[in-house]
Formats: sequence, structure tokens, C-alpha cells
Amino acid sequence: MNALTHPSLLQKGWIWFSQALTQHGSFSAYFQPLIQMFVPHWSTDAYRAQIVEIRDEMEDMYTLVLKPKSGIIDNSWPIFEAGQYLELMIEKDGARTLRCFSISSSPAYYDRTGLIELSIRIQAKGRITPWIRQQLALGSLVNISAAQGDFILPKTEVSKKLLFIAGGSGITPFRSMLQQQAMNKDNLNSSSSEFDIHLLYYSRDNQHIAFQHEFEQLEKDFPNIAVTFIDSEVSGFICADHLQEYCNDFSQHSAFICGPSPMIQQARAVLSGLGVAKDKINFEFFGVAPIEIENSEQGIVHFQTSEKIAVSEKDKAQTLLEQAEEQGLTPVSGCRIGVCHQCICKKKSGVVFNTRTQEYSDTGSEEIQLCISVAQGDVVLDL
Repeated sequence: MNALTHPSLLQKGWIWFSQALTQHGSFSAYFQPLIQMFVPHWSTDAYRAQIVEIRDEMEDMYTLVLKPKSGIIDNSWPIFEAGQYLELMIEKDGARTLRCFSISSSPAYYDRTGLIELSIRIQAKGRITPWIRQQLALGSLVNISAAQGDFILPKTEVSKKLLFIAGGSGITPFRSMLQQQAMNKDNLNSSSSEFDIHLLYYSRDNQHIAFQHEFEQLEKDFPNIAVTFIDSEVSGFICADHLQEYCNDFSQHSAFICGPSPMIQQARAVLSGLGVAKDKINFEFFGVAPIEIENSEQGIVHFQTSEKIAVSEKDKAQTLLEQAEEQGLTPVSGCRIGVCHQCICKKKSGVVFNTRTQEYSDTGSEEIQLCISVAQGDVVLDL
């Protein structure tokens, strides 16, 4: 292939050309405000979706049923995998606001109906989740991202044993997974002991069990799905006794955990203490991941561009986003849990600990996410 016709070179050349003429990364981005005059909520970096139903699941949880737009002006929303999440973008008080929510319906449901569902827990002191329920109406348009996330079932696990451990609104990705697996009726109706799914669903009381009737029906319809509802007020969070009582062959299962941070930490500790291998324990935090550093180091964080200095104290681990804000800086941020990638910043030198992946960076220059990065020693940021 001629170098001048190589796709990547042509793409880079086109981007350079559009930037030179319009100061935008593409011509469509330049014309976006004009297009939005005729096509509300149209965007170059998101997909349009219409609210076709708002369904109350419990007193503090509702489901948005969305129909992604498609046609001449709208790109088709891409396919997704059960367990993934998306970014919901709304306009509140003239400002664009982004929140991440797990998709609670399955890919099979989307294929059949063209609809996706987001089941959202109302945060009592939240600024956005109550507002969405109160202000958005049927027919409203919102913007959504493509599906993201790695909390999915590995392809090799389709015919193996799975243990789902959910707490509170952490049930939503498991609803998607169970709904998807239920479409594969040949596997689920099999009497083979090689295949089974066991869901342990922890709720704060018997009045806060989302999708209870749906899960009970799945258990009736499919012999290899077992569901156990556990009242945390009565029985507490997960422990070794619960595993022995409700799923005594847990060691043969791959575990998937989703819910509040304390529950996830406890579940991981219990499973590890019972000898379950680390690579069989999969988890996703609903909210900010806890900072777990065994040997945190004290150091200086130098915000080079703004000429600010912060001290990282050994006994007070903070994310770089928190340290920047304490210094009066206002870096762009969104979800604050490491999924929207709005707070990406260039680290010029030093080591940081990623609270989401539980890994340390190299010492050299690289892009990091401020909201999930904790300085380990001296760090220099281009901020």
C-alpha cells in the first residue's frame, strides 16, 4: 500500500485539515451547534436516545427505558455485552452533566426490541438521580455513550459454574447477565451439573429487593439458576457461613461481586480466606473504589502548570483529584470513580497507585486519571 494512501495517514491528514480550518477535530463538530438547531441533542461524541418509559421499581429505584435513535442523521448505537455500563449525559441548569449507570437489560432484549434499560437508585442527598426522575418525561431526549466496562462474563465461562454476589443497586449488571443467559435455554434447561448460576442478593431489608418477582420466575423456569435473597439487617453481609449454607460448592464457581465498597471488600476477603483463587474473584465497585495501599509513601505533588504544591501524607491517602481541589484547582472531572475518563491528566514523572486496577504506574511520563490515582512519593503533573 502506498504510504500516501494508508488509512491512518489519510485520517490524520483529514483531522489536521479540519483543525486548521475550523479549530475543531472534525467538520461535524464545527457544525454541531447549527445541526442542533434542527436536530435537538445531536452530538458528535454521543448517541441520541429517547425515553419511552419510566418505571418505578421501588420507592428509591426507577428504570429508564431508552430507545437509541438511528437513521440518516444518527449513527446506530453499538452492540454491548451483559454487565457493561454507559454514560448518561443530560443538561441541568444549562450545564452538561454526566453520570455512569449499568445497563440492567440484556443484549438479547436490545436485539429484540431496540430498547435498553437503566435502573437507577435515588441517592437521598444526590443532585442528579432525584432530578432525573422528577424532570425527565416520556419523549425526552438524552445523550448516551457506547457501552463500556470489563465486568462481563468471559466467553470460556458460558458452560461453567458462576456465583453472583450482589448488594443493593449492584444487582443491575447481574439482571442483565441473567436475562442474557436465560435466552440460551439449551444450557439453562440442561440437567448437566457442569452448568449452574447461583445469585446471592443482599438487600438492606425485605422491602428493598429489586426485580424480586423476575428473579423468582427465572428460578422456577430454569433448574440451573438458584437465587437466595438475604436481609442484611437480619443476617449481615456475606460471610463463610453464608457460602457454606447457600452455595456449599462455591469453590467450584467463578465469583462476580458488585455493590457497595464495604460489601465488596468483605466478599473478597471471605472468598480469599476460603482459598478461592484471585483470578476467580471478579468485582466492580458501585461508587468510589476504596484506597487500599499496604505501604503508602509520603512525598510532594507538584502541579507544574499552576505552580502549586501539595504534600502527600503517609497516613492520609488522597486521590490526586482531591489534592488538586484542596489547592484551589478545578480540573475537569465527571464520575469521580474512574469510568468517564474526563479527569485524564499527564503525569510527567513519579509513581501513582491506581485504586481501580490496584496497580502501580511506571516512573515516566504517561496519562493518568486523577480521580483514581494516589501519589506514591514525589509526583509532577502537567496541571
